[in-house]
Amino acid sequence: MKESPTEIPSDSTEISKQRDYERTIDANESVCEAVVSAITALENVDIADLEPLYSAVDGDALERVTSSNSVSYVSFDYVGYRVEVHDGSRVVISLKE
Repeated sequence: MKESPTEIPSDSTEISKQRDYERTIDANESVCEAVVSAITALENVDIADLEPLYSAVDGDALERVTSSNSVSYVSFDYVGYRVEVHDGSRVVISLKE
């Protein structure tokens, strides 16, 4: 996983001050895995503690849209965050305001 300059702070009190979190999706992981992994890191929780991703978005549809060869952009709300997926290669997560 490659982090952008806006890495997850190690001090959890700094997370609330952070505007956006961005990461590259590894070639060996799905878009859904990347989204859930990023949220669990931001929230510092286990995956079992999160609401299922399918409560916010159809995971199969998300994978199909973002794996196409065309330019893609998908955004949705999930557990208090705005999630954006760009071209199936980058995830940007922002606190919902």
